[in-house]
Amino acid sequence: MDPKLRVAGVSLGANSGLVATELAVAWSTGSLAVLADAFHSGVDLIGSVVALAGIRMALRAADRRHAYGYGRYENAAALIQFVLIAIIGVAIIQEAVRRHQFGFQVTVTPLALAVVLSTFVLDLALFRYIARRGRALGSSALEADSYHFGTDAVGKVGVLIGIGAAFLGVPVMDLVGAVGVAVAFLVAAFFMGRKNLRILADASPPAAFLAEVREAARVRGVVEVHSLRGRSSGRAILLDLAVHVAPGTSLADAHEIAHAVEARITERFPAVTEVIVHAEPTDHEARLDEAHPV
Repeated sequence: MDPKLRVAGVSLGANSGLVATELAVAWSTGSLAVLADAFHSGVDLIGSVVALAGIRMALRAADRRHAYGYGRYENAAALIQFVLIAIIGVAIIQEAVRRHQFGFQVTVTPLALAVVLSTFVLDLALFRYIARRGRALGSSALEADSYHFGTDAVGKVGVLIGIGAAFLGVPVMDLVGAVGVAVAFLVAAFFMGRKNLRILADASPPAAFLAEVREAARVRGVVEVHSLRGRSSGRAILLDLAVHVAPGTSLADAHEIAHAVEARITERFPAVTEVIVHAEPTDHEARLDEAHPV
């Protein structure tokens, strides 16, 4: 089994257990903060399924229908997860306002506190594990999945404060804890959602990275590098650029220079999976560059 699928499977199983546990605690206590956390875990569970499906698609090799591969299915899966988080965050805030206006009751026991504390420890452990594996495997979907557990752990701090205060006789703090969870949802949805949306919208890699690529492309025989562009697909980076070669260079030699540029870039930058190099003489008409002036 592919390592990405194995990690996604761990996430799926853990989320299933968290949803069942948190719903039971929310039902027994009437706590909105715990219910919000259960909703979060429920969204995480859906997100884990989406991540698993996205990863399975992204692992497929390029074919005639998807000549550049399926990598962006992983970014799309990550974006869907954060849209779900944002929706549930808004819903929790609305429910907190409703309860504050119309009244509510919370009954917290020491057992409920202990259960929530144990789920906090589990969320923290899963966040560290999945984030580490996601970075190591270069998986946007797993990184997004880890953020679910991270925001869940941060949110549980608010949950523990809220139900702890309710246990001590200040039930309104349960609503404060619920809103804290919702805010954590919205912040995570914004930052990680923006990252994956940029990839889906063909945003360029960082300027510093492109500058390093430009320098790497100056192999023997290259006079100038221009029109360097890049975009991402899943963990892969796709580049195209033009290089100037000396006037009178034969077609065969220009072809070898282009291959040398490609080999140098892919060797130095493992994330780059495809490089298209256009070789042209230094004395060609400048107007021909107007089609790709970058």
